[in-house]
Amino acid sequence: MRDRIDEIRSRGAELVIVGNGAPHFAAAFREDFNLDGPFLVDPELKAYRAAGLRRGRVEILSPRLPLHAVRALRSGARQGSVQGDPWQLGGVFVIRPGGELTYRHISSEAGDHPPPDAIVRALSADAFSIPETAPVTRGQYWLGRSLSLLVDPTIVLSFDRTGFNIHALSFRHEDMDVDLAGKRCLITGANSGIGYETALALADLGAEVVLLCRSLERGEQAAARIREATGNRNVVVEELDVSRLSSVRAAAHRLGDRPVDVLVHNAGVLPGARTETEDGLELTLATHVVGPFLLTELLSRALQESADGRVIWISSGGMYTQKLNTSDMNWARRPYDGVRAYAETKRAQVVLAEIWADELKGTSVVSNAMHPGWADTPSVRSSIPNFWRLTRWILRTPAEGADTAIWLAACKRARQWTGRFFFDREPRRTHLLPTTRESAEDRWALWKFCEDHVRSGVDTERE
Repeated sequence: MRDRIDEIRSRGAELVIVGNGAPHFAAAFREDFNLDGPFLVDPELKAYRAAGLRRGRVEILSPRLPLHAVRALRSGARQGSVQGDPWQLGGVFVIRPGGELTYRHISSEAGDHPPPDAIVRALSADAFSIPETAPVTRGQYWLGRSLSLLVDPTIVLSFDRTGFNIHALSFRHEDMDVDLAGKRCLITGANSGIGYETALALADLGAEVVLLCRSLERGEQAAARIREATGNRNVVVEELDVSRLSSVRAAAHRLGDRPVDVLVHNAGVLPGARTETEDGLELTLATHVVGPFLLTELLSRALQESADGRVIWISSGGMYTQKLNTSDMNWARRPYDGVRAYAETKRAQVVLAEIWADELKGTSVVSNAMHPGWADTPSVRSSIPNFWRLTRWILRTPAEGADTAIWLAACKRARQWTGRFFFDREPRRTHLLPTTRESAEDRWALWKFCEDHVRSGVDTERE
């Protein structure tokens, strides 16, 4: 395209280059290729995500990569160190004033560039406009379903970035063609990671978004970024430490005076040692189970005042390894294991989603759980650093991890389900092993445990 810039400008257009490295990399690129057009840097891949560009190991490491490398060398390009995200592919778009799209090329592998003539032709006055998103073809849909049958049993290739790319082949683009203006969405733990990406996406769809955060400072910083990125002014912050029942009650009192359309239970912790809250609850149990239970109960009337109330529990694939524990949920007698405590509470969230679906049956509210796969979030880096170091090259982005939560919150057809467990926009089994199945008595014991502790505040360590 460097050799066609004058021709592009003669047609009243401009070549804008977007990269995902640091600004000094962009400056070096501009100098190396003697370019004078606009350069933008997007290290958080927001533009790439919005454009639907591909990202993954399979796409980068294609059989034709050596041929593309030779072609680049012949053209004078030299590959030094990797700059930005090494797994992110690019694309080319021709956009007229007003946002009309006349050309789109989404790279399917490294070095996959469109012919410059095709781009220039799209600048002509009689170029046809094309839809912003292409419909999923039957071939693409069934390819995604077929590949899913191969990768899902492996767990690793299903939960990682490869799994997301494969499952996304059968996503329906029209599912997210929605306008959430007038909807009010509450998200716990929304200042970073999956919660932040969920808030960002819902704000981008026009919803009023309330970030429920322990730290008002970090919450306000996140809200400012979301407002700037989306142009949505209806993004606010409310203080909430979901592990403290007094904080839950205070927040629910402030928030329950108007209808709530979406409540996302996202806040999470994974402590290395047993920590007890002011309510006598183990921190993981309080954050993932008892606090969200109370918040759902206190906001149930506001949810039912919506014509389309949705409660979403962001669980974890780790719940597949554990059975619902009702004998010592509070870790008062067992030697503490933070990873196991996390998995047990994530199992409990899935069960609570199912029970709340029954409790709210006949109302306008649905309750579902989901798991995000393995995503590269701040909590993963800080809480399980060894896992992160081992898997960081295959982890999903936080946006990919949040995708199903966003879909459950926004998609019109998603509300046909309640009491289900989702992964990559599909209902999934809640048990992979027969040994993890709970009894009806176990389910009742979990519900009663939550009810007892939000109402009576008994000392659970001595219980």
